[in-house]
Amino acid sequence: MDNTQSPQVDERIRYVADAVKSRFNIYEAFAEPNLLRFYFLESENPDFGKAFESLRLELIPEGYVPFIEKGAENFIGVTFAQKKKYAPVYVNIIMLVLTIISTVYAGYLYSQNYVIAGPDIVGRTLAFSLIFFSLPLLTILGIHELGHFVVAKKLKVKASLPFFIPFIPIGASIGTFGAFISLRDPIPNKRAMTEIGAAGPIAGFLAAIPLMFIANHLQEVFIPVKHIIPFYLNFPFIYNIFSISVPASQHHVLFPMVISVWVGIFATAINLMPVGQLDGGHVIRGLLGSKARYASYFFFLVMIFLGLYFNYLGWLLLAMLIIFLGITHPPALDDYSKLSRKDIVIGVAAIAMFILCFTANPFIYP
Repeated sequence: MDNTQSPQVDERIRYVADAVKSRFNIYEAFAEPNLLRFYFLESENPDFGKAFESLRLELIPEGYVPFIEKGAENFIGVTFAQKKKYAPVYVNIIMLVLTIISTVYAGYLYSQNYVIAGPDIVGRTLAFSLIFFSLPLLTILGIHELGHFVVAKKLKVKASLPFFIPFIPIGASIGTFGAFISLRDPIPNKRAMTEIGAAGPIAGFLAAIPLMFIANHLQEVFIPVKHIIPFYLNFPFIYNIFSISVPASQHHVLFPMVISVWVGIFATAINLMPVGQLDGGHVIRGLLGSKARYASYFFFLVMIFLGLYFNYLGWLLLAMLIIFLGITHPPALDDYSKLSRKDIVIGVAAIAMFILCFTANPFIYP
């Protein structure tokens, strides 16, 4: 290894080299600006997946990012990561409060149909919206993101707490663009990619199921007193599985909780589309490796087709966002270790959930 560097850089190279050589049989090493390469033979490193995970857990906290490349020659690459500043927790709290406000305001429009006129009608309608629209929706979105967070922590991948995205309602709206967590470490392997990607939709889906039954029951209990905001929705196949028929109202005046749960389920399907950095993109990349790009390109074209066929702008906007973020998913640091049967089952379950929750044409226009 060429060590014609400053003493400080020289020390960093020595530290990384010792960490790699203590775990792998290396036959050659090279130093480049911001990149170290350690070449190895797979036959001499039969358990390289476990060794690489051990290496990652040591180097990542010290500011080094290891990765594996296989080809004509196999090597472990290590780059020097730049220190990043992250938003403090109070930003998460502020965004959550703003999202509660924006979703309560959005739900206010739908709640007007169910609140009897009288003293303090504004306050009662806002409370109705908070209980029956904002809280169910944010519960599904929040549990979805916490699913990612918990599994990331379990797999020793640093992640932020959920960020909720408020949106000023304009007309009939839901008051939010959803929520997300920020992974602050690179995804280490296909196992982590599959499990972290699937954890959020699975958690959100499991939270939505009982809320779906409750919302349908309340649709029958609460009788609309006005018909201000009719809502025309297509309901995904999961409603047929559980024999839930909505809306019960002949005027398509939906109970606010029915709308919010539908949004949560539809958001699950959108997240599970196997494209780019969406949850489904994580899952399909974990399952198929580099071949996942074919599924990503196919579903990207499907979004374009659905947007044009149903004249639904949402699919076209999502396709534009995917272009901005990247249609294909980048590889994990170790993109070669095999998945366990459990992870394959998790990935297949995520695909099944996508089918159950997906609605090609979400809105019915009278």
